[in-house]
Amino acid sequence: MSRGGRRRFIKLAAAGTILAGTSAGADGPGIRKIMPDQSMQKLGFSSYNFTDGAFEHTVYVKGAGPVVIVMHELPGFNEYTVRFVDRLVEHGFGVHAPHLYGPMMWSASILNYARLCISKEFGYLRTNRSAPVCDWLRALSRSLAQDNSIGRIGLIGMCLTGAFVIPVVIETGVHAGIISQPAIPISLRYVATSGSAGDGDWMREMNVSNADLESAAKRCARDGVAIMVQRFKNDVLSVHPRVERIVEVFGSNATLHEYDNSGTDPHPHAILTYEYDAAGDDDPVNSQAPNSTRVALQRVVAFLHENLDVQPT
Repeated sequence: MSRGGRRRFIKLAAAGTILAGTSAGADGPGIRKIMPDQSMQKLGFSSYNFTDGAFEHTVYVKGAGPVVIVMHELPGFNEYTVRFVDRLVEHGFGVHAPHLYGPMMWSASILNYARLCISKEFGYLRTNRSAPVCDWLRALSRSLAQDNSIGRIGLIGMCLTGAFVIPVVIETGVHAGIISQPAIPISLRYVATSGSAGDGDWMREMNVSNADLESAAKRCARDGVAIMVQRFKNDVLSVHPRVERIVEVFGSNATLHEYDNSGTDPHPHAILTYEYDAAGDDDPVNSQAPNSTRVALQRVVAFLHENLDVQPT
């Protein structure tokens, strides 16, 4: 969520609804290839619809190499998502990016949040509950792991979808999970006061069930699956106690990275997307201290290659 979007979110979080950019209700599980819309086709994406028998979403595909599912954040599947996908493609990955909610290529933090608060598929964004969309994501993960030659895939969740990595990593084909700035639940009071008021138990909660959290931790421990967790130190949407809890539960399988601010925003949030683009080019004079968003991307790329590349026999 960008700085401007966050301010509007504070003022209007309960306002309005919009039609989601996805469809629900399908006949049976599977992939149905479709032509991408013209804007995505011009950007070099192919696409398919995937259903688990209950829900159906369009998945946009780009690149070749180890398969990574990218779950977009608030404010939606927009130009920042596309640029992040392009960066992963440049580093040798085949990215599958589901369009989960909201109009395509349109930023709508407040309206998308309001829509998801009343969405059964997203579990009404309730704490300690895994949303049904996670079952769809698990089915997609199974399909992609079965269909690629190395039988292993990676996941990246960000902001609202950050904690969705947890239920999905239970799937045996998932071998790397990146939980980036998990932001649900949110305290409007905490955000409005820049973190000076409104703290409480909500800070350690997630939009994932405790049962799924325990199952995911057991699966990662059993199979040696690595989890990376990251946030900005001053992020008031994704708070430290939440990521601390994730690391506590996953133990030695999890690594936490917390970053200094990347620009002038005192409370940055979207490490890999908006804040990355807002940071611009690194200062060549200050090459010994690269921007924190660049460090984060380098770590993400190295982590994915380490855990997804075919190991020599």
